[in-house]
Amino acid sequence: MNERTRTIIMWTARLIPLIGMATVGGLFLFSGRSITMEDILNYTPSEPLLAVLFLWLAFALKSLSLVFPIVALFAVSGQLFPLPAALAVNTVGVAIAMTLPYLLGRYSELGFSDKLMEKYPKLRDLRKLRENSSFFLSFLIRAIGVLPCDVVSMYFGSTKLYYPAYISGAVLGFMPDLICATILGQQIEDYTSPGFWITLTINILACVSSYFLYRWYKKKKGIV
Repeated sequence: MNERTRTIIMWTARLIPLIGMATVGGLFLFSGRSITMEDILNYTPSEPLLAVLFLWLAFALKSLSLVFPIVALFAVSGQLFPLPAALAVNTVGVAIAMTLPYLLGRYSELGFSDKLMEKYPKLRDLRKLRENSSFFLSFLIRAIGVLPCDVVSMYFGSTKLYYPAYISGAVLGFMPDLICATILGQQIEDYTSPGFWITLTINILACVSSYFLYRWYKKKKGIV
């Protein structure tokens, strides 16, 4: 890939989400409110195909912003679609949300990974942990959420981590949150139901288990 193509891809990845974020963020800034799940539902088209495309665009915007939590998008899908369809929409959405920062990091200037490590010292652990399975590392980092999703994605992209291993592990690592938030979105109006609390408990246990697994993995590699 020549330098001109690399530059076009890099700036396209940067500008499209930024324009979208500026537009959406500006609307809510002037309204004096932050974006909530209800706001996303209100802006989502009623036609199913358009709703899917809108949510995927929202995942893309979320990948480079902090305007709204990604679990809100999971829950919105849970409210709009049957569970199997909602899970499929959210899985593709997560892949989109983690691909854009990865590409931004991959086609960034030389030394970008070093700049990220200066700002986020915990990334130094990732460099040490990469010696074995890229898939397992991607899964573990996303499952525990030790760093912001976009930061980790940009770092892995800047270090040229093998994309299929990265994206498959990262999506799988997101599954506990994705599945639970999607189900909770379907049951959010009945938070007294046993299903709501069972799902919430499973999600908490998955997060705690991932944390201890990460600690064990670091200890095994001799990283304090």
